[in-house]
Amino acid sequence: MPYPDQIANKQAHLQELFASHWDAPIPVLPSPTQWHYRNKVDFNFARKQYPEPPPADFVRETVLGFNKKGKWYFPLDMEECRIAPDGADALLRSVRDWVHCSGVQAVDNKTSDGVLKILLMRRGVRTEETMVMVITSDGECDEPGFSEAVKSALPVQSIYRGIHRGRARGAFADELHLLDGAAEITEELHIPTDGSVRKLKFRISPLSFFQTNTVAAEVLYGEIRKWVQQTNPDILYDLYGGAGGIAFTCSDIVKMVRSVEVVESASQDGEHNARVNGVNNVFFTTQKMRNYLQQVVDGGGMERNSAVVVDPPREGMTPKPLKRLIGSAPPNIMYVSCKPTVFAQELPEFLKQYRLTDMRAVDLFPHTPHVELMAALQLR
Repeated sequence: MPYPDQIANKQAHLQELFASHWDAPIPVLPSPTQWHYRNKVDFNFARKQYPEPPPADFVRETVLGFNKKGKWYFPLDMEECRIAPDGADALLRSVRDWVHCSGVQAVDNKTSDGVLKILLMRRGVRTEETMVMVITSDGECDEPGFSEAVKSALPVQSIYRGIHRGRARGAFADELHLLDGAAEITEELHIPTDGSVRKLKFRISPLSFFQTNTVAAEVLYGEIRKWVQQTNPDILYDLYGGAGGIAFTCSDIVKMVRSVEVVESASQDGEHNARVNGVNNVFFTTQKMRNYLQQVVDGGGMERNSAVVVDPPREGMTPKPLKRLIGSAPPNIMYVSCKPTVFAQELPEFLKQYRLTDMRAVDLFPHTPHVELMAALQLR
C-alpha cells in the first residue's frame, strides 16, 4: 500500500476508535524513513513444518526467520526482510550456512532437543554500530563458528551468546557471554528543539529497551518535549522510563526528572547515559510501577508543579498502577501508547478526573497496522 494511504488508514482507525471521546482530527506524523527502519530485529530458529507430517523419528530441518501470522508453531525460512536493519539479509544467509555446516539445530518444541532459539540483531542507526547475539539453551553451539559467520556477513562491533533456560521464546537470556568485540554499542538521538537539535548518546546493551525506529522516535520525543514546554512543570515523572530517552529529551527544560523502570539493567544504562550526556538532574528508580505509585499516593500524591509522561508496554498500565497514577493526581499526564486499543479501554478511568486536551500519533511502524499514540490529559 502506498505510504500516504497507510497514514490515512491509521488516522481513520484512530478517529473511529476514539470517536466517543474526541471529535477533532488525530494527526499521524509519518516516519522519516519507511524501509529498513528498525534498529532491532529478532529472528526465530525453529524446526521446519512440512505439508504432510513426517514420520515420528524424522529429524526436522532447522529454519531461520519469522512465524506465520497467527501460527506460532509454523516458521518461515526468511531470505529478505524490508523493515529489518540494513545487512540483516546477508546475516541470515551467513548464519543459515553456519547452521547447515555446524550441525547445530534449533530447539524442538516437542522433544526439547537442539540448542538454537533466537538470532538478535541491533543497529545504531546514527552511529552505524551493530551488535549480533545468538540466544540458545545450554549446550554446545560452535561459538567460534558463529562469530566467524557473523563477521563474514557484515561489519559488527559486538557479538554475544545468550543462554535462556526457559521454554518461552523471545529476546531474553539468563546469561550473557561476550564472544567478540565491545560489550555495548552506541546510538544517538537528534531531538528537534526550537530552531536547533538536541543530540543525545545512548548505550545499547544486548537486552536494552530502545524505541525500534530511531528517526521516528526523534519525532515522537520532539512532540513530547513540546508538550512539556507547554505545561511547564518543575518536576517531570518519566514512568516506564527505560534507559532515559524521554527523560534526557526534556531534562534541560525542567528542574528534575524522576525516571521509574522495573528492569534494573535499563536503569543502569540510564545512569550511564546520564553521565555520558552530562545530565545531572535525572534520578532513576528501579521498582515495580504499582509499588512506586502506591508510595506516591501514601505520600500525599504528586507535586502541584509536576507532570507525568507514561509510556507503558503493549499491555498498558494494568489496573493497579492505573488507579494509583490517577490517585496521585498529577496536574498533567502525557500517555504514550504503542497499542491504542488498550489505551481506549483505560481512557474512561482517566476521564473520571481528567479531560483530554490533545491527541496525535507518530508512525513508528510503517507497513504494519501499529502506531504510537500520544494523548494529553489535564486534571479537572
